[in-house]
Amino acid sequence: MPRFLYLQNQKTLVSDSWPQESDSLWVDLGPEDKGSVQEVVNHLYQAHPKVIERLLQGHDHRPNLLVEDDAVSFMLALIPTHDADEPLRHLSFIMGQKFLVTAHLDGVSEVVDGAFEYVRKNQLMDEGVDFALYQLLDRHVVALRQLANDLDRQFESLHRRLLMHPYTNMSPDILALRKRAMAAKHILDPEGAIVELLKSKGFPYVSKRNHPYFQDVSFLMNEVVSEVQDIRNGLAEMVEAYTSLQSNEINKVMWFLTIVSTLALPATTIASIYGMNFTNMHELHWRYGYYYSLLLMAFISVVLLLWVRNQRRRG
Repeated sequence: MPRFLYLQNQKTLVSDSWPQESDSLWVDLGPEDKGSVQEVVNHLYQAHPKVIERLLQGHDHRPNLLVEDDAVSFMLALIPTHDADEPLRHLSFIMGQKFLVTAHLDGVSEVVDGAFEYVRKNQLMDEGVDFALYQLLDRHVVALRQLANDLDRQFESLHRRLLMHPYTNMSPDILALRKRAMAAKHILDPEGAIVELLKSKGFPYVSKRNHPYFQDVSFLMNEVVSEVQDIRNGLAEMVEAYTSLQSNEINKVMWFLTIVSTLALPATTIASIYGMNFTNMHELHWRYGYYYSLLLMAFISVVLLLWVRNQRRRG
């Protein structure tokens, strides 16, 4: 059953059934209330079918906002803060002058539970449903801040590994973190636009008294969006640095192999010449011809090595 938090005679009350009368009302729909969504919403106002569709199929959409004559509806994504493999969940809102509907149909929401209990315990429904919405958004941004901090810790860890062990295989870790940061940015951009609209002075469902709260939430949301964008930029630079380090390592290997090949070339040439076995090659019948050829190979190789080292120092 949905749960109801409402204001009656200046008292904040909670119920599992529709209150007979209320000055302001907050209806919360959980996973077990999917069959009650249309009935609950139509009890409050004549909702557009698209609103009901997005409430029931929120997992198929990015964060979005719909404006009607009597209400505004929007959806936020509850991004996993620690477990990247945890499925993305959604939190939907419908807000009018005197009512607020929250729907988290794909799982329990700590954000909603915390705000619901805070408003109930402190008797704050007299502050208006916009204040209740602020409590929800504030907790949501705190969760997003945890996500940004977690991404930042992983980024710093990768950065230290890159500096301390530049030639280890970091590609899977960098790509996994970059994918997670891109997914977060994909969600945060429209959410930031929604919060920006809610804090605008022309928005009809936020009172002048509570407007500063939404300005504060918007500021915090912009900080989170900016931090995640900085992490994405840092990861892009890290990919370039990692690729450059790997290229340098390959260049070192190729340089070493080239030097070895160059030094071996004179000895190979000399061995080939004396391996032709022509009868007029006097060195073949000389008592010290074998040792002479070895010394000649060694001498030319040493001279060539010294020349290469000298050229490298000049370069």
